[in-house]
Amino acid sequence: MGEAPHAETFEEIVEWAYSTLPQEISDLPDFPGIQVADEPPEEMLKKANRTRGTELLGCYSGVRRTESQHNLMRTSPDLIFVFRCPILRCSKGDLRAEVKRVVWHEVAHWLGHDEKQVKDLGL
Repeated sequence: MGEAPHAETFEEIVEWAYSTLPQEISDLPDFPGIQVADEPPEEMLKKANRTRGTELLGCYSGVRRTESQHNLMRTSPDLIFVFRCPILRCSKGDLRAEVKRVVWHEVAHWLGHDEKQVKDLGL
C-alpha cells in the first residue's frame, strides 16, 4: 500500500515563496528574517492604520534598505511577518499564490518601495 501524499504545511509554503525570489535578492547579506505568526499583534494593526476586521496579511518591520545607514543604531532585527490566519481567511483557493504575493510584497517594502509603488508592481 502506498503512503499518503505529504500535506504541505503553511511554513513550507512560506519557505517555497521565499525560494521563488530572485537569487540576487535572497542572497543579500542583510536580507530580513521571515517570521510566521498566527495573527498580527494589536500594535502592528495600529501602526498599519488597521482595525480588527480588516486583514493584515503580512508586514515588514525594520528600516527599508534604501534608508539604512551603517551608523544607524538598531533596536530590533528587520523581519518580514507572514500572518497565517488572515491569509487562510482571505485565500480564494490558491494558497501558494497568495503567500507568494505577501512575501514578495513585503520584500518590496524592505527594498524601499512604498505602498503605491508596490501596487504598481502588481504586488
